[in-house]
Amino acid sequence: MKGDYLKRQFKDEAVSLYSIENKTENSALKRYVSSTSDTRNMLNFPEIVNSDFTNLMKNGLTNTLKGLNNISHLSSISSKQVNVYHILRGGLNFEVRNALHKAFGYKWHSSSYISSQRHEENGEFAIADDSYRKFQIPDNATVYSADIVASGASLDNSLHFLDSYMTTEKLKIKNFVFITIGCSKAEDVLEKWDAIFKKNHPEYEKTILIYLEGRFALGNKKLPLFNVLPNTDLLKNYKFGALLTPEYEFSQFEKMIIPLEACSIYDGGKKSFEPVQHIMDILDFWEKQERSAIEQNLSLWNEYNSRFPLDMYLPLETMKVEDNYNNLKKGKEEFWQGISDLEYKQLFDKFRWLWSDSRISRAKVNGSLAGTCHKKINYLKSLMEVI
Repeated sequence: MKGDYLKRQFKDEAVSLYSIENKTENSALKRYVSSTSDTRNMLNFPEIVNSDFTNLMKNGLTNTLKGLNNISHLSSISSKQVNVYHILRGGLNFEVRNALHKAFGYKWHSSSYISSQRHEENGEFAIADDSYRKFQIPDNATVYSADIVASGASLDNSLHFLDSYMTTEKLKIKNFVFITIGCSKAEDVLEKWDAIFKKNHPEYEKTILIYLEGRFALGNKKLPLFNVLPNTDLLKNYKFGALLTPEYEFSQFEKMIIPLEACSIYDGGKKSFEPVQHIMDILDFWEKQERSAIEQNLSLWNEYNSRFPLDMYLPLETMKVEDNYNNLKKGKEEFWQGISDLEYKQLFDKFRWLWSDSRISRAKVNGSLAGTCHKKINYLKSLMEVI
């Protein structure tokens, strides 16, 4: 969203926590972005699946909640007034119930469930299956929920039934806390329901939104990318609207392949519950990329910068690397506040570690993307052989 930036609110060895601020507009929501080593690894390496995936999520979310508690003091709320609202099946990935236990020592919090399967109708997403619902929500409830948000259809539908249940049962809701790997569609939906909750429940206090590692951009047909799934892929390009934490951006330079993936998360449900199909989906993307690379004679450098632009790391006038971080700091200060000069230097040094002069030269050669695709395809096929 235009004018939004991250302001560091808390940092220790386990978690960095940022608020999303805007110089001219105030959101009705309390918006945060967290970064942990577990969630960075979980997102950066899509081959992490099944229990390994959910364990990283649980650990990252536990540290996120501990960090947020330094700001919002959520642990002071009695666990008897807390409900975890599971949006099936993607919401199960977040392990919110266990994370609350580990972070705050909760033992009396209850759980509710709703199924949610989206499908596309005339270019828009609607819910095809929400027939399974089980609500057990206390009065004066603080409700926690989590899901991956792309179109926002599942979240919107789930909050409709939450409000309907609370109103019908004459129960009061005080707070709603939502954790996501997602895009700004989450804010569109939550701002709508924040207003409805405040109207229908006069005692309602606040809506808290927590993004993990960044607020990603949502893919659409107009973007200058090959092989993007509209209203599904979550992208890292700040020019498309992504707002990433400094720690997550730093981690993009661990391996050259990381920013080239189709989506920041892919399909979370498949990743946990259909891991073989998940790997096949990744393979399908890279095979499409290889065909595009060959047909269009694409360079690795152009594709990389289409998905994760490096213009702030290079002087715009010459596009040549200079061994200082001044250009990076100047560009990033529009998006980050509370970041030290040392951190900017470390980030720039990490970029230089990955993108040496010789690697940049090789990456700019027309057709060089195909070789990268071929290596990734062989690696994924080797996983399929193990499976």
